[in-house]
Amino acid sequence: MEKDRHRAEIFDALGHSTRILILKVLSEGSLGFADLKKKTAIESSGHLQHHLTKLNGLIKTDEYGKYCLSDEGKDALLTVQTVENASSKNNLKEKEHKKHFRSKIGLKPIAFLLVALLCVNSIIALYEFTQTVSLYHETKFLKGINPEATLYYYKFGSITPITFTNASFSPPISMYKALLMGLDAVGWNKTSLKGFDIYVNLVPWETSANYTDTIVGEAPPFNDSQIARIMNSPPANYSAVYSNGIIYRYIWQIDLMKSAPIGSQLWDVIAVDASTGQILDHTIVY
Repeated sequence: MEKDRHRAEIFDALGHSTRILILKVLSEGSLGFADLKKKTAIESSGHLQHHLTKLNGLIKTDEYGKYCLSDEGKDALLTVQTVENASSKNNLKEKEHKKHFRSKIGLKPIAFLLVALLCVNSIIALYEFTQTVSLYHETKFLKGINPEATLYYYKFGSITPITFTNASFSPPISMYKALLMGLDAVGWNKTSLKGFDIYVNLVPWETSANYTDTIVGEAPPFNDSQIARIMNSPPANYSAVYSNGIIYRYIWQIDLMKSAPIGSQLWDVIAVDASTGQILDHTIVY
């Protein structure tokens, strides 16, 4: 079921011409948000962010915070290009067949023949793509199993967390461990999480030394300004630091977004200390 769900997500991601264009543009090199928006000629930042979210797993951010293709994204783009090349060849063959048989048979049989050829080509391309994705994930699974990720999916269902924090960050509390601790602490479960998207990112956090539950630099809801706060390089130490009455920490900020007919609504925010696992803040926004 997990494999089928993941395959469906990839098919959904590749089911839009704009997202295929984003993959092709990023195959030429890493780009920041503004440059990617310009290269793809997408007028709305919100639309571009929506497509980037849909491409989660196929793209990632490099050490400079720029978007680039993940290994899975490279495989997916290669499959798309293979299908496109096969379609081009088949179109050429179809034109040759049409020219050869036009004088002998009517247009209606030709139409049926073309439809049949297209159906066969689509089935073959879909099968090859499915086999490629399946082989990739089976190989990845055999290379190493993340027990915390496995426990997260077991406890909270099939919602894949969306993150812009890359794998170079390795705080004592991992992303999946923070999700397990934070969601469990405030009472979320498989049933209550249905219809939500989960965003989780490592961000700097400031609190008053006298009132640890009072946020000094309150983080805004997840948007372009929040993305700017996400760190591009890992710190030397994730432990809390006291200075001039302020405690500086690194936290996993968990944002729960409720799906809505137009856009998404920020519903809940949970802050988990990346060094100790302490729940520093829980704000119900809705």
